[in-house]
Amino acid sequence: MTTENYYTKQKQIYFKAFQHLSHLENALKCIKREGIFNSQISILGKTTQFFEDKEIEISDEFFSIKKYWKNQLGHSVNFGSFYNPQIGTIFIVGSLASTFLHKINGKPLAALSSGSYGIFRGIGASKIEASAYLKLLNRGNFLLVFRGFENELHQLENLLQAVVE
Repeated sequence: MTTENYYTKQKQIYFKAFQHLSHLENALKCIKREGIFNSQISILGKTTQFFEDKEIEISDEFFSIKKYWKNQLGHSVNFGSFYNPQIGTIFIVGSLASTFLHKINGKPLAALSSGSYGIFRGIGASKIEASAYLKLLNRGNFLLVFRGFENELHQLENLLQAVVE
């Protein structure tokens, strides 16, 4: 009887911060065009920053963040929002939405004091990465979180380096 060593590929995480929504939109267009969009993508951002970048008033009833992202990423994409006391109201769209919005004692996990940090750490971010990206989110950056296999992440990183910010 022989035993074989099984190598299981584990998914890894890649973060990219975008100062402006238009830069994130350009990155998403490139990702779609290159066909690496089928991996797990999530986007986080402050709702107030979203409305500032789209140059519309928050009270505009004809426009919603949810509708916008469903048009960008597809109608089956998960979407939600939560309030973080240090950052404000944050929207999340994509595969990690259910994790961030999972209820613990009636509150979304990400709304707890170290919830978002814990989620970032749990999906594979280092302590430094988790802290740094939360600070960028707090400053109004949009975060693209991409979960995929190593070859997909290298392809994405090379692609995003070509996207002019």
